[in-house]
Amino acid sequence: MRYTNADQKRFFEESKKLLQTEVPSDIESDTAQNLAQQLRQIIQYHEWRYYILDQPVISDYEYDSLFKKLEAVEKHHPQLIVPSSPTQRVSNDLTEDFPTVTHLSPMLSLENSYNAEDLNDFDARIKKLIKEDETLDLEYCVEPKFDGGTIVLIYENDLLSRAATRGNGAAGEEITNNVKNIRSIPLKAKFSAHGIHKVELRGEALIRKDLFDKVNKKREETGKALFANPRNAATGGLRVKDAKQVSERALDAFIYQVSKAFDKEGNEVLNKFETHEDSIQLLESLGFKVPKLDFERKVCKNIAEVSTFCTNWERDREKYAFEIDGMVVKLNNLASQEICGYTSHHPRWAIAFKFKAKQATTKLLDIEYQVGRTGAVTPVAKLEPVELAGVTVSSVSLHNADNIESKDIRIGDTVLVERAGDVIPQIVKPIKDLRDGTEKKVIFPTHCPVCGSPLERPEGEAVWRCTNPSCAAQISGRLIHFVSKDAMNIDGFGEAYIDRFYKEGFVKQITDIYQLDYDKIAELEGFGKRSAEKLNKAITASMQNPAWRLLYGLGIRFVGRTVSKKLIAEVEKIQDLAKWSLEDLMSLEDIGPKVAQQVVNNLQKPTILQLINDLEALGVNVQRLESEKKKAIDSDAPLAGKTVLFTGKFSNMKRSEAKRLVEDAGGKVASGVSSKLSYLVAGEKAGSKLSKAQALNVTVLSEEDFLNLVNPS
Repeated sequence: MRYTNADQKRFFEESKKLLQTEVPSDIESDTAQNLAQQLRQIIQYHEWRYYILDQPVISDYEYDSLFKKLEAVEKHHPQLIVPSSPTQRVSNDLTEDFPTVTHLSPMLSLENSYNAEDLNDFDARIKKLIKEDETLDLEYCVEPKFDGGTIVLIYENDLLSRAATRGNGAAGEEITNNVKNIRSIPLKAKFSAHGIHKVELRGEALIRKDLFDKVNKKREETGKALFANPRNAATGGLRVKDAKQVSERALDAFIYQVSKAFDKEGNEVLNKFETHEDSIQLLESLGFKVPKLDFERKVCKNIAEVSTFCTNWERDREKYAFEIDGMVVKLNNLASQEICGYTSHHPRWAIAFKFKAKQATTKLLDIEYQVGRTGAVTPVAKLEPVELAGVTVSSVSLHNADNIESKDIRIGDTVLVERAGDVIPQIVKPIKDLRDGTEKKVIFPTHCPVCGSPLERPEGEAVWRCTNPSCAAQISGRLIHFVSKDAMNIDGFGEAYIDRFYKEGFVKQITDIYQLDYDKIAELEGFGKRSAEKLNKAITASMQNPAWRLLYGLGIRFVGRTVSKKLIAEVEKIQDLAKWSLEDLMSLEDIGPKVAQQVVNNLQKPTILQLINDLEALGVNVQRLESEKKKAIDSDAPLAGKTVLFTGKFSNMKRSEAKRLVEDAGGKVASGVSSKLSYLVAGEKAGSKLSKAQALNVTVLSEEDFLNLVNPS
C-alpha cells in the first residue's frame, strides 16, 4: 500500500475536520454511506502510518475517536458494514521481509477508556453479560500497557519453537531467531510438569529507557541514525535481518498472557487455570518476566480499586523504567471471560485505560528568538495550541540552529510534538509527507534580535551568542539569575520585579539591587510601604549569604552550585580565585578544563573583580564561612570514596540533611544511577531509580540501613 503526498495531506486535513464532527443518531443513509467510506480510507491510512511505517501523525486518542465515529455510523446503518471495514478486522503490520505464520488464536485489539466513568461503564456491561448482581464486586487483574512491539511465542515439548509479530491479528511475521536473542525470554520452560504440551504466549518486546539512551549514544558515536523513541527501536529490532543486532538494541520482554494451551492429545487445557492471575503466576514460576505483583500488576477487588491503581500509574508513569501508554484491565475469572466472549474487534472482558497523550501533531506557525543572560540566542517555535498529557502547549524550544537544520524543520510544517518526561515539550520531527510547498526554510538571524549586535558562534559550540554584554536582554537575564532561589535567594524578588524595576530605571546593574530607593518603590502602583519594607528586609538578609551563593549568582558559564561550593571551600574570599591559574583549578577534583577556563576568563576580568569589590563595599559577604570550609575526611570514614544516591520519601531525614550526612561521612551524592554507584538509599514510593539500580546490582539500602551506616553505634 502506498500513498502520494497529496493523498496523505488530504487524509490528514480530513482527519482533523472529522475529529470536530459529531455523528448524529438520525444520520441519513446517503450521508452515512459517504461518511463511512471516508472514515474507512482515513483509518486505513493512519493504520499504515502506525503499523507499517512506525510514523503516526495523530495521537492514539485521535485515532480512537475516528474509529468510534465509524463504529457509530455502522451501528446506525448496519447494511453499510463490509468485510474490509477496520471495525471488522484488526490492524495489519505485515511486511514481505519475513515468512507469515498463523497464530493459534486471533489477537484482537482492546477497547479504550480514559477515565473512571469509562471504567464504571465497562464494569456495568460485564455484570450484564455474566448476569451478575450489580451490587456485587468483580475481580480484575490490572497490568501495564507496554509501548513496544507485540510478540507471540509458541512452546512445544518445553522448547521455544516459534516466535512471531502480532501481524494482522490472525497471522504475523515469523521472527524466532531474533526473539531467541532476547535474554529475558527462556529458550526452555517446564510446561510439561503442568500437563501442557503446546502453549501460545503473548508478550511485549521493549527497551528500558536508560538503556535506550545508551543505545542511541553508541549509534551517534558510530555515525548511525538515532532512534526516535524506545518503541521504534524495539519494533524495528524484532525485524532486523541480522539477529545479533537484537542484542545490540538491548531488547527485553514481558509476557502477559497464556492465550492457548494443549495437552499431548491436543485437548485444550486452559481450564486448568481458574483465573488470569493463576496463569501469570505459572509463567513467573517457569522463569518468564511478568509484571511484578502489587507493583506493576495488581489483582483488584472491584472497579473502584482498578480506577485508583490506573490513575496512580498515570501520575507516576515517568518514574517507571519502561515506556507505557496505559494500563490493561482484565476480568480475572477465566470462566467469566468465556461468557463475555468477543466482538469482531476486541474481547468484551478486557479494556485499556489509556493515559493522556504524550505526542500529538500540530502546526509550526513561526519562530521567535530569545536572548539569555550569557548572550545565548535560543529559537522558540510558536505552535497552534495542542494538548499533551493534560497540558496545552503553544511554545517549544528548538535549542539551536543545528537542531533545526538536522531535523529540517520549516515554518508552516506539521510537526510531531512530545512532552519528554511529561514536563519539557519538544518537536520530534516534521511530517514531511504533509508538505505542500508553502513551508519556509528557517534562516537563523545574524544579529541580536534585541540590540542588533552581531552574533557569533564560539568554536566547538552549537549556540550563537550576542556579542554585546550591555544588551538589555543579557542584563535582565543576569539580574534575574542573581536574585533567584538557587543564587542569592532574595525572597519575593522575582522576574516580575526585575522587569518593572529595570523599566523604571531603578535597577540597571547588580550593585543597584543593594542601593534601591525604597521610598520611591513604596510610591509605585501595587506596592506601598509594607511591600517596600518586606523587600528591603529580604535584600538585607541576602547580604549575609554564604559566599558560594554570590559566586554562583555571578552567572559564570559552567559554574553551578556544586562547583561554586567546591571553589569557595579552597579560598578565604572570592577575589582569591583571581590568583589561581588554569593548572591550579584543574588540580581540584571534578574541575575540568572547560570550567577552569571560564573561571580564569571571568575572575581575572577587571570589570568582574570590580563588581565583586563593589558588592563587598556595599556589605555583601564575599568571605568563606566556617561552614563552607573544606573538611578533612579520614580514610576510614564510613563513606570514604563512596557515592550515594537517594530516591523516594524518607520519614526521619530531609534530603538536605541526608546530603550533609553523606559528605560528613566522606562520601559524595551522585546525580544518577550508574554501575559506579556505591549505594542507592530507597525510601517509600521509590521510582525508576530503584529498578535501574537493581538491574545494575547496585547495593540498595533502606533509610534505617543508611542512618546506621553513617552513624554506627
